[in-house]
Amino acid sequence: MALSGTFQNYPVSSFGLYCEWSGAQSVTGNYTDVTLKVYLSYYTLDVGARSDSTISINGVSETYTVPAIEDYSSGWKKKLLKTKTVRVSHNADGTKSGVALSASWRFSGTYSGVSVGTITASTTVTLNSIDRSAPTVSCSVSNITANGFKISASSSATADIWQYSLNGGSTWTQFSSTAGTSASVTLSTLLPNTTYSVRVRARKRTNQVYGTSSTVSAKTLGGAVLLSCSSFSADAASISLSLRVTVYNAAYTNYITIKNGSTTYLSLAGRIWSAGTANRTITLTSSERTTLLNAMASVKSFTATIELVTKSGSTQIGSASTCTCTIRTSQANSGPSISGFTFADSYSTTTAITDNDQVLIQDYSRLTVTPGTAAARNGASIVSYSAVCSGVTKSNTTGAALSLGTIGTSGTRDITLTVTDSRGYTASVTQSVTVVPYSKPRVSSVSLRRTNDIETEMQLVFNGSISPITVDGTQKNSLLYARYRYKLTSASSYNSYSSILGSVTATGSSFSFSNLELCNLDSESSYDFHLQIRDQLNSLTSLDLYFVVSQGTPLVALRKKMVGINTPSPETALHVVGDTRIEGTLTPDEIDYPFDKPYFGTCSTAEATQVKVVSCPGFELKTGSRIAVQFTYGNSASQPKLNVNGTGDKFICSTDGMSVIADIWRDKETVDFVYDGSWWIAIGCLYATTAYYGLTKLSSSISSSSTTLAANSYAVKRAYDRSSWTSISLTNALAIAYGGTGAKNAAAARTNLGIAATSLYNGTLTSGSITFNYGNYNFYVIIGRPSSTASRASLVVPKIMLTTSAVSFQIADESNYKSFNLSYSGSLVTLAIQGGNGQINRVFGIN
Repeated sequence: MALSGTFQNYPVSSFGLYCEWSGAQSVTGNYTDVTLKVYLSYYTLDVGARSDSTISINGVSETYTVPAIEDYSSGWKKKLLKTKTVRVSHNADGTKSGVALSASWRFSGTYSGVSVGTITASTTVTLNSIDRSAPTVSCSVSNITANGFKISASSSATADIWQYSLNGGSTWTQFSSTAGTSASVTLSTLLPNTTYSVRVRARKRTNQVYGTSSTVSAKTLGGAVLLSCSSFSADAASISLSLRVTVYNAAYTNYITIKNGSTTYLSLAGRIWSAGTANRTITLTSSERTTLLNAMASVKSFTATIELVTKSGSTQIGSASTCTCTIRTSQANSGPSISGFTFADSYSTTTAITDNDQVLIQDYSRLTVTPGTAAARNGASIVSYSAVCSGVTKSNTTGAALSLGTIGTSGTRDITLTVTDSRGYTASVTQSVTVVPYSKPRVSSVSLRRTNDIETEMQLVFNGSISPITVDGTQKNSLLYARYRYKLTSASSYNSYSSILGSVTATGSSFSFSNLELCNLDSESSYDFHLQIRDQLNSLTSLDLYFVVSQGTPLVALRKKMVGINTPSPETALHVVGDTRIEGTLTPDEIDYPFDKPYFGTCSTAEATQVKVVSCPGFELKTGSRIAVQFTYGNSASQPKLNVNGTGDKFICSTDGMSVIADIWRDKETVDFVYDGSWWIAIGCLYATTAYYGLTKLSSSISSSSTTLAANSYAVKRAYDRSSWTSISLTNALAIAYGGTGAKNAAAARTNLGIAATSLYNGTLTSGSITFNYGNYNFYVIIGRPSSTASRASLVVPKIMLTTSAVSFQIADESNYKSFNLSYSGSLVTLAIQGGNGQINRVFGIN
């Protein structure tokens, strides 16, 4: 290592290049400025200028010009050719070796009999090392308070810059520029109860290299920390709040708040606690207990947040500390009370029968319950009064009388009154009430008829029962009304009631009535009859039975030249109402049908004969005559005619007025005909056209252009089986607008429809993504391989399947797959490779 030296190259004696080098070092900059001086040593010399001379320091080269030299003076001389300085940076540890120095000058001549060309002198040197060592720095933290602490630092070497960091070295703050081996700083604006990662770095004065200490963790003192809290009963006689708290500074005041969520239920006065971790007990005053219970007026219990805030004067120290516990009440200590209730039947109609409002009649008495005095406790309030009896429930919020209405079940029934407070606690009281079973009057049998079903005299017989209403051993119920009234069926109103109560026989709860001469009703008229039976509940439970008394109907009515059976007014010689059954032979001279008689005939005329002769005994030809003809043979004649029983040859036509075609019926077929006054119209023989449904003859021809024939399966199969599809040419093309192609052959159809495939990608895509046009195609064909050696597979993706969100697809075989996502944005589709071993090779767009 050195900071100076010489080197030279003399081709002849002392003739040549002589070089001197030296270095000036910067400790803080960690570099050396190297200066190289190049001399030419000679005795006498006469040489022209040289413009290709070079000098190089550590790879930094320069070409320069040396002026002509003409010197014949005696003695050896050193002429300075060039001086150059280059800054050489050292390694991070201050070392630097392998610094190359060189110079060249061209003589190109003979000196002292020696031929000399270009003279080059060079060497490689190692520079002195520069001190780049960092000082060893350490730090410590002391005098910790809520808002700061003291940082003390020391350095193994004199340092002129001192800095600290509170976040492990992310940011730095200078606290001293006094040169020395130690420094300190006291911080006073830090956050309480906060942990800081403290580091110190110091700059070594001699080389300005920083040394950094290790990290020291320091936490400022904060507010007290609430470690745990115990659950308690808010309605206990004495309430103690048990807390475990760590106190850092005994001079601070600690405030406890009880919250439900964000709602404050109770705030306690500040307390001074000794430093350290200990159990702290707070006994609530009577006023604090009342405040808490009032806040809990609508809850039985809740998960309370106990919040501890530490203050110095009015300034909060650190953050609030919290924990949770359960604060509860109990039914025993906080449930409501109810003094009782009264009840009564509030319906005057039923109490008039029972003479006792404490007894109810099933389904008709109206039960009213009046609550007694109810009281809530510990801040709660009564929010509901509810009464229930036999499944009927009524409630209110005021404590007013509760009308339950009618009770539908009999027997001894419980009435329960329940009061509910704002916390949901309840108190109930129960009494029993007797519900007497009751049902409305019933008639088990009744008969109302005319004597012999035809007389004016009416007969009424009925039996029934009423429900006994027994109160304190006394039966209170009896029949109040038994009466009837009637009117002509055609009349709008009834006459007055006629009472039959005095004629009704009552035994216990049963009753009966029988009168075979009740009243007289004209046998020639029909009547509506109303029977009404009521017990003591009067109209509430009235039994009303309605009957229709038909006019008297004799079994046989004899009238002039007429006999009526089951009708008093025959309209023909014999008029029977109802079904008729005759045992024996009915031999009429002649029966007049109210409808045309159908005919059936046969025809055995040869198939080719135009006139078909039909035999049908008793046939009468007239307009509308209808006959079914069974033909022994089919028909091959054109414009056939029909002659029935010699009534004349009449042309056969279809329902469209045209002559039927040949072969319209076959052997043994029966055909219906109707005569229209001129032609025989064949029913059901209308053949099909392109406009109407009808009969169609099948054809096996594949070249027919008939509009009345239909191809059978043989013709269809032959048409499909032939191989020259490209030779098919239509006479007329179906326009695209009507669902066709607008062409007469396949090639023109493809052209007209514009169906074409456009290559959008051709290559081997195994990762990454590609994009292609979205808007111009209706679907895409994607071809790829599940693995690099697998056969190609294709996937058709309709354009409608693409969305702005990535949709996953894959090409797969039994063992491998290649998955990818498709999505679009604007006018571009993106295909993004996902998993699998395969590749995507081609993408086509189909329009």
